[in-house]
Amino acid sequence: MPARRPFALPTTVTIVFRPEKTGGITAHALEFDLAATGKDRADADRKVSIAIQSYIEFGLLNGWAEDIRYPAPADFWPPEGTDLKVTGSIQIMSQNLLVYSTSSIAHADRETQAVA
Repeated sequence: MPARRPFALPTTVTIVFRPEKTGGITAHALEFDLAATGKDRADADRKVSIAIQSYIEFGLLNGWAEDIRYPAPADFWPPEGTDLKVTGSIQIMSQNLLVYSTSSIAHADRETQAVA
């Protein structure tokens, strides 16, 4: 049986925003393969940030630390060299995750809001 490695919370999370055909925006947190859809970018960002915080804290409180980091498949990650922007942070049990975002949405940078 392989030795268990201690859980290490990443210091960053990458969120990709994509428009939906039916309207709205989906925010996909790639380090945890969590997604949320909102009416606009700010709404999707707020929802995925809450999902990340809840997911990590629930996992830690229930002793599932080894299973928390579950990255999205490689097809969902932006290509190497993609311009990522720091858009805020998410606080997890007194530790901050720096949020990096990328988007295929026109003028998405105008809608970006920090998440605390």
